[in-house]
Amino acid sequence: MAAADSPATTPQKSHRYLRLSLVLIVFTLLVAVALQSVVVLWEPLTFGWNPPHSISHAVYTPARDVFVGALIAASVVLLALSGRSRATTLLDVCAVFAPLIAIVPTGLADTRAVGHIPCPVTTDCIPAGYVGSAKAGVAVYAVAVVAVVITMAVIRHRTRTPNRSAELVSAIALVTATVVTALAFAPALDEDFPFNFWPVASIHFAVTLVFFGVFAAVPVLYAGGPLDPGETPPTPRQRSIYRWIAGLLIADLVLLVVAVLFRQTFGETPVVLIGEAIALILFGAFWWVQTFQRWNDPNPPSIIARGPLRA
Repeated sequence: MAAADSPATTPQKSHRYLRLSLVLIVFTLLVAVALQSVVVLWEPLTFGWNPPHSISHAVYTPARDVFVGALIAASVVLLALSGRSRATTLLDVCAVFAPLIAIVPTGLADTRAVGHIPCPVTTDCIPAGYVGSAKAGVAVYAVAVVAVVITMAVIRHRTRTPNRSAELVSAIALVTATVVTALAFAPALDEDFPFNFWPVASIHFAVTLVFFGVFAAVPVLYAGGPLDPGETPPTPRQRSIYRWIAGLLIADLVLLVVAVLFRQTFGETPVVLIGEAIALILFGAFWWVQTFQRWNDPNPPSIIARGPLRA
C-alpha cells in the first residue's frame, strides 16, 4: 500500500470548505438568476426570455428564497472565516452588510422588471407587501447583531483574549443596526423607507456598494503577500490574479454607480444586471484562488494561538 498523506486536521478541513462554499454560493445564486431569466412561468413550466433588471430584483421573483438564503449563508461563512489580519477584519465588516442586501429590497422603477407587481415607472418604490417584510427583517437583524456582539464580548472577556479588530467590527455592526433601525421605525424618518438614506437614497444600493467596496480591498492586501503567520504565500501568478480582481471590481463598482444614476439612458440594456453578475463572479474567483492557495495552511487564521496582551 502506498503511504497515505498526512491527514488534514479538522480546522484545516473546515477552512478549506468554508472558502470553497463561498464559490458554490455565488454559483448557486447565478444559476438561480439565469434560470429565472429563461423561465417565464414555473407552473406550468413555460420558457421565454425575461431577465430581471438586476440580480437584486430576484427578490421579486420565485428565486427570492435562493437570493435571500445565499446572502445569509455568505454572511455566516465570512464570520466563520474570521481571523486577526486586516483582510479578515474587512471580511467581518462585509459579513455585517451582506444580510441587509437581502433584507432590504431594491426599488422598482419599471413594471416590466417583475411583471405584474405594480410600481410607478418614474419613481422608485417597493410594493406595500414587501415593506412589512423588510421592517421585520431589520428588527430581527438589529436584535441578532446585539446578541452576537454581547456573546462575543463575553467570550473574549472569559477567555482573556482581547481583540481590537473584533471590537471595531462590533462597533460598526452596532452603528449599522442602529442607523437602519432608525430609518425603518423612527417616526421622523421612516416615511420613505427604504429610500430614506441620505445621500444615496436607497438603503439596498448603499449597503451593496459598501459590501463590494470593502471587499475590493481584500485582494489588494493579499496581492502584497501573506498576511497571517503560517499562511501559505500566494504564488506570483496568484498575486497577479488578486491585483486583477481588485482592479476589475473597483471598475465594476464605478460602472454600477453610473448605471444606477443614468439608468434611463441605458434603456433596455440590463447594465445593472451585468455589473452585479461581474461583481459576483469576481467575488467567487477570489475565493476559488484563495481556497487552493491556502489549502495546506497548518494554522487557519481563526485558530492561531494568541497571547492575552496582543491586540
